[in-house]
Amino acid sequence: MKQHIIKFRVSKLEEAIIKKKAKDSGIAVSELLRRLALGYKLTSKLSPEEIEVYKTLTTFSSNFTRISNLFKLGDVDGFKKESLETSRIIREHLMKLK
Repeated sequence: MKQHIIKFRVSKLEEAIIKKKAKDSGIAVSELLRRLALGYKLTSKLSPEEIEVYKTLTTFSSNFTRISNLFKLGDVDGFKKESLETSRIIREHLMKLK
């Protein structure tokens, strides 16, 4: 239970920057400062467009995996290797969301 309050002074510019960072992250100012002070990872809130892009990338990743599975028996012009690499890159980007 959070019951204690810590106050500190900032300039007008610092206040504006802190509030903007909190808004961009989709969290309250107090939560932003708490996370920064305690060394937690700070992430930005995704826009609806970005969420849609990542959903599409998830579908693409699955499709590339399926395509590469078709070539398990033989490497047709390096397509299998390229498909697996593309799928891996997409998965890496998706893991950044977690």
